[in-house]
Amino acid sequence: MGFFDKIRNNFARFMSGRYGADQLGMTMLWTALILSIVGSVAKLGILTILADVLLVVMFVRMLSKDRYRRQNENQIYLQKTYKARTAVSEWINRVKNSKKYRYFTCPKCKKRLRVPRGVGSITITCKGCGHKFDKKA
Repeated sequence: MGFFDKIRNNFARFMSGRYGADQLGMTMLWTALILSIVGSVAKLGILTILADVLLVVMFVRMLSKDRYRRQNENQIYLQKTYKARTAVSEWINRVKNSKKYRYFTCPKCKKRLRVPRGVGSITITCKGCGHKFDKKA
């Protein structure tokens, strides 16, 4: 067994029974990184201190053995940020698929609809409300 294998095994044994990383922890990590960079560039010490506090809280959560409380905190975070995370995910998918599809919004129910590009003028039927409208794809 090599040196790094021993370190990996010791770390795995140490982390056994501890909560570890989750979505809230990773958000805290990225926020701390951004605050630290902005604080350094703008020479605002308060942002760097805030980043350090976030990192300490993140590590305390990761090393905690109170899994039930950490899971509840993460669930609350996921519930509060659901709309924002969904909007970002939809926007990323629209950008990825922008060469294949055009996106339209139903004028009646405001549902977002996807239509293949290059089919010319098309009558779109909304799957949500059944409303039909004409667009050029």
